[in-house]
Amino acid sequence: MSSTGDPSTVPPAVTVVNYVDQAELKRDLAYSLANLSDAMSEQASLFAHYGVQAAKSSHQVDVVKLLLENTEAAVYRLERDRLEGAGEKVTEPLMEKLVTRHDRVIAMKRALNEAKQVEAVAKAAMEAFRHRRDMLVQQGLIEREERRGDLSIGSRNAREDAQQHQRESTLERLAEIRNRNS
Repeated sequence: MSSTGDPSTVPPAVTVVNYVDQAELKRDLAYSLANLSDAMSEQASLFAHYGVQAAKSSHQVDVVKLLLENTEAAVYRLERDRLEGAGEKVTEPLMEKLVTRHDRVIAMKRALNEAKQVEAVAKAAMEAFRHRRDMLVQQGLIEREERRGDLSIGSRNAREDAQQHQRESTLERLAEIRNRNS
């Protein structure tokens, strides 16, 4: 149902901005175990970037809600004036039905739903980066333990090599002493 009143008094429909590109998000979440240091150093800036996008998405929902309320009020006023001008009886249930079915109100409700979907994606992105951070920390701990193990093995091998060399030197000296004494 369209408004027959002055359409300039009703706020126009809103274009919802998608703040999170899903392909870019997927690329930004990915990291390589071979280059863990870079992934760790990028984590904070990526988290901040997507935090800003989430904030913009939340703000957009608030703005669209406000515009929906204003649109409903403007449509209510237009329809009430139109009905009163035509001499028709104005009741609240009738007004509610006219406002709810008005094209601009429907468009604003669709925009609000779309804005909420964009906000949900942005919040999911933030949660994904929290999980990414946790995985990076865990992977860093694993890598550190592996390095510690490698150092421990290397240290043990060096000690064993030194002991083996000392044994061989001692045996060589004993052999020299025996050869001199014989």
